[in-house]
Amino acid sequence: MRAAVLSVALAACAYRPGSFSHYSQDFPGQRTTVGCIDLSVQRRPDLSTGGAVLGYQFGNRCDHPAPIDFAQIKVLARTYDGHDIELTPFDPDWQIKPLQIDGRATGEEAIAYPALTRLAEVCVDAASLTHESPSRWLCFASTDLPPTLAEVSR
Repeated sequence: MRAAVLSVALAACAYRPGSFSHYSQDFPGQRTTVGCIDLSVQRRPDLSTGGAVLGYQFGNRCDHPAPIDFAQIKVLARTYDGHDIELTPFDPDWQIKPLQIDGRATGEEAIAYPALTRLAEVCVDAASLTHESPSRWLCFASTDLPPTLAEVSR
């Protein structure tokens, strides 16, 4: 009897494919599916020193473990003066590593991407998170006001 109760409780907690929510909380941001991963990406308030912060919420829609690799996700940005730059995560302790997420499990991460200037737009290749192709770009405009001309020409 205990085994039956435990399995029912675990099944109620499992991620439902395509729901983009867990425990009645929706995944905020732009949504896409890459391989077994339902992914939502949200641009959070930018770093005061320059750069962006991205929030990732994800659920494994498959019954088996699936790869998820924040170390290799491609993130590109465009500055207010029109330059394109590649962003790398702030990871001074080398904690961002490829992982396997269990079947029907969920997770979330917030990762900072420092830059020397303010960013007008940040784009993420969601497919690179799971080593899928072709690319699937999600882009986010800044919610901050553009810098003045004097700030851009520095």
